[in-house]
Amino acid sequence: MRLSLYRPASSPLHRLDPRVKLGALVLFFVAMLFFSQPLFLVWPVLGLVLIAAAGRVALTFLAGTAVLVVVGGLSFLFWPLFLLLRGQSGPDIWILGAGMGLRVTAMLLAGMLLLLVTRVEEILTALIRLKFPFPAVFALGLTFRLVPALLGMATNVVEAQRLRGLRFDEGGLITRARRYIPLLIPILAGSLRSAQRMSWALEAKGFGRHNERTLVMDLRMGPLDWAAVVLSAVLFVAAVWLRVKGVGVLPPHILSLG
Repeated sequence: MRLSLYRPASSPLHRLDPRVKLGALVLFFVAMLFFSQPLFLVWPVLGLVLIAAAGRVALTFLAGTAVLVVVGGLSFLFWPLFLLLRGQSGPDIWILGAGMGLRVTAMLLAGMLLLLVTRVEEILTALIRLKFPFPAVFALGLTFRLVPALLGMATNVVEAQRLRGLRFDEGGLITRARRYIPLLIPILAGSLRSAQRMSWALEAKGFGRHNERTLVMDLRMGPLDWAAVVLSAVLFVAAVWLRVKGVGVLPPHILSLG
């Protein structure tokens, strides 16, 4: 089972320093908060597709886009529903919902693109080099590793029950949901065993000592990295300038609905 979204390829995007990619992601997130016009927010999404093509992960990126668009679609529906419950109506609530949905989709796509072109080890090393607390970085690394493992464990339990004759696709919705409830016991037991083994391993290796740590990866900034830093800064300044000029922003009477 694949434990990460990373897709190896020989591209400039893969060779970038992970610190640069993390910084660019943060700037992208902040820039997305500046804009709310649905038609304008389509352009950042198209830009991410072009970046994915440059990183030679376009097919995987587009496949994941189909899933993340569903999440953005839920945001598109929930915002108007929330406003309807507040007694507001009209086409403006749907325009605001579309803007919020596209904003969420763009952010999720940017995060997915980072994981497609950056190994988990590189991300964790970059965070340590950026002086993030090691326990927090370690917890993030466990999340990357253990969540897919937990999903794999759940899949194995479901398949084992299928072999024993349990049918999850028969009956009504409530009946099928009830059949999944007994599966929580072996999944929970397996998770507790994994957590116990992890705690034993950490204790045996002296986790928590405040000695200076050494890193396997040696991160060095090259000309390509500095060029990416300059480009990211220029694009962020351009986003700030567009926001000041009111480009890509919904009219005040629509924004006031939120």
